[in-house]
Amino acid sequence: MSDSAVKSVPRRGRIWVVAAFALVLGGLSYLVVEVATQSPGADKVELQGVGDAQRIFGGVPQEGDRVGSDNAPVTIQVFNDLQCADCREDFLSTVPSLVEDYARPGDVKLLWRHYSNSENVRQLGFFGAEAAAEQNYGWNYTYLFFRNQGEAKTFGVDQEFLESLAVGVERLELPEWRAALEEELERTEGPIAQRLDGYEELGRDLGIRVRQAVIVTGPEGTRTLQDGAGLAEIEAAIAEVE
Repeated sequence: MSDSAVKSVPRRGRIWVVAAFALVLGGLSYLVVEVATQSPGADKVELQGVGDAQRIFGGVPQEGDRVGSDNAPVTIQVFNDLQCADCREDFLSTVPSLVEDYARPGDVKLLWRHYSNSENVRQLGFFGAEAAAEQNYGWNYTYLFFRNQGEAKTFGVDQEFLESLAVGVERLELPEWRAALEEELERTEGPIAQRLDGYEELGRDLGIRVRQAVIVTGPEGTRTLQDGAGLAEIEAAIAEVE
């Protein structure tokens, strides 16, 4: 081994090396903090599907958890979790067509059931949708949530994100929606929380599993379709029970 390899750095040299290292480390720490504290992606939510929501649900009777005529001969209960990424396509590939082709003509009514795929049965997004349902726009809101799950991942599901969806629901009274949401979140057992617990209990009693499930009921009986059944399966079930 050469002499140069075993010589120690002079004391003054070591001081400068330590100082330089500290500056570099400090700069890296600053960068890490900046990345960690900055909001990822865009500065604001870029909402998609506003026009589609109005086209799909506009003019179709809607009240509370129901979309479609209350007198429709066939009822479809839809159990789904709007904060479940795997459930997004289940909803978007079935519900819009069911509303347009069956609920709009008055043949079917759909009833929404918030059913969590996680341990948290009272997810924050559920409260936003239920606050909209109190003004009879719950289905519009739920559609927008599924359409904008990517933005939810970017910005996080908080009250600000929920309000950005509410802004996109045409004719929704935002101050009333905001008041209903805030009042509910301040309480532990408000009407919305109780409805969510009721949906969860109903789903457990019916043996609902993960992803979207639908229960189709008509004059000729009931069909239960689980695990993200496709549109063709649901339409076949409607034909069987009507």
